[in-house]
Amino acid sequence: MPDVYLIYAKENRDTAVKVRDLLSSSWNVWLDDRVVGDFGTIIKEKIQSSKCVVALYSSFASKPAVTGELSLAVKYDKKVIPLILDDSDPPYPYGHFSYIDFRAWKGDVAAEEVKILQIKVGEIIEPQSPPSRLEAIHEGQLPIPNVFMSVSSHETQFTPAEALSVLNAHKTGSILVSAYDLVKSEDEERKKIVKEIQDYRSQGGFVLIDSGNYEADRMEDKDWTPSHFKEALLGTPHDWAFCFDEMKPSKNIEKAIEEVVQAVKRDSEYTQAPVLPIVHVSQDEAGLKRLPQIVRGVSERLRPQIIAIAERELGAGMVLRARTMKKVRTELDKLSYYQPIHLLGTGNPWSIAVLVAAGADTFDGLEWCRFSIDREENRLHHFQHFDFFRKSGDRTPFLNMVDAAPDIKYAGRVALYNLEYYKEFGVMMRSMIATKEAELFAIGITRMSTARELRKLFPEIFS
Repeated sequence: MPDVYLIYAKENRDTAVKVRDLLSSSWNVWLDDRVVGDFGTIIKEKIQSSKCVVALYSSFASKPAVTGELSLAVKYDKKVIPLILDDSDPPYPYGHFSYIDFRAWKGDVAAEEVKILQIKVGEIIEPQSPPSRLEAIHEGQLPIPNVFMSVSSHETQFTPAEALSVLNAHKTGSILVSAYDLVKSEDEERKKIVKEIQDYRSQGGFVLIDSGNYEADRMEDKDWTPSHFKEALLGTPHDWAFCFDEMKPSKNIEKAIEEVVQAVKRDSEYTQAPVLPIVHVSQDEAGLKRLPQIVRGVSERLRPQIIAIAERELGAGMVLRARTMKKVRTELDKLSYYQPIHLLGTGNPWSIAVLVAAGADTFDGLEWCRFSIDREENRLHHFQHFDFFRKSGDRTPFLNMVDAAPDIKYAGRVALYNLEYYKEFGVMMRSMIATKEAELFAIGITRMSTARELRKLFPEIFS
């Protein structure tokens, strides 16, 4: 017995197959390519036994094959969800159903119209399984899981402009830049930052602007406001932006959700790019208990491409942080669509390996320009200890090129080695998460001797 029956014209078969594939992770979807026996009899039986119908409306949908199946759906009182594929009129007399606009859809499984479809189907039929983890977001431009390389003026080895120059040289895929530095830097530095960002985006780099509250807090700048953030958004090219977050949210769940929603709406007025929510909670047991419900509520209200949480606000240690992240993911798995989660300030490879297994999807960190990474042990060390590790691990053409360039200064050399490590780390992480080998990935990164040891430390994550 199918959950969902797909009605389509043969000219729209490619789209029908894509729709079937994206719904099949949570529901039993029937397409007429499974017909065995008398075609008319099987079609009638499957529509009658299905729980809802998804119909593709296009210029070909007025054909008898489509209208005939729609008449059966109406006869058997099925919920019909049309997907509009072009500008043609709906097939007569079936234009009265509430539809979803799929005219701009190019197959992106994380698209807004897909989420609406999943929600509508979920209201009729409870999903059989949690939504599948996504492999990419933002129209496929950003593969996930993913680590953004952060840029900040606070406690790093580079000025923001210098850091961006290194990231440009490496052709790093995605970066996070602080709005604080885009506004508060001296004029010359600010111009250099914007120029580097322009160059970075021109070569395909992905830019995420952060609210700047991290730097403002560290600098004890009490005057940092949403109006400053507006200035950063208006003056800097970017692909995404986090909202100017409410650092002391309400302890009431509904009010806390509303605060986040309003922050996103306010900041969305100043950019054409997606503005993404950040959720904070009080750092106590009650706050951690509220977190999953608030995150789910924000997702239901906004359906954003990602929702951000500060890693340090998940708990005091890695065991509690992983447990809290798992609770957030478990709550989000009740949705009909997959909601990616970003963890702010998470660049330690060990932390990422555990937290990605717990359900986090994207991360950002300054570790690449604060530490020296031991590529063999996946451990962070003092920036000045690079000479101990520079020859360790497998070599790459890029690292050989760095070694052969005597004009690259010490700090740049360390940073480029670190960036190459994170590039390889990201590729391996995505590969192993896609093949559901999160436990093996965590063992390899943390160098734990056995899976049993890992499961004992994180029983909620690795079981």
